[in-house]
Amino acid sequence: MSTEPRTAVVNIFVTKPLQIDEPSWCAGEHDQRAGYKVDISHDGPEHVIAPGGREMFKAFLTQAPFATRDRTVGLYVEVADLTGTCTPDEVEQLATDLEAAAEQLRALGRQLAEILAGGTA
Repeated sequence: MSTEPRTAVVNIFVTKPLQIDEPSWCAGEHDQRAGYKVDISHDGPEHVIAPGGREMFKAFLTQAPFATRDRTVGLYVEVADLTGTCTPDEVEQLATDLEAAAEQLRALGRQLAEILAGGTA
């Protein structure tokens, strides 16, 4: 057995504040525990799309400015649980609600297109 001192390499997590530019559409709430620059994201205000009171989608603008792949601004869309058995009247109402939700999603898509074209939205 050797009596020489041994060494080991241990990865440590060093943290320090990082000042970043923030787009005008960002809601300003950032995860204070981002471990790496790639974990940082800008998120706009959340839009709950609930025609007729039925929550169907949540959507918000988002961007990961230090991502390793795609750094462009996008629209994050989350679909609510719309599963279930419907009566004919409920199917009609669901279709009407989907049309109203589509209008709201299109409006958010136009806002995104304006940002990508260099506008501030």
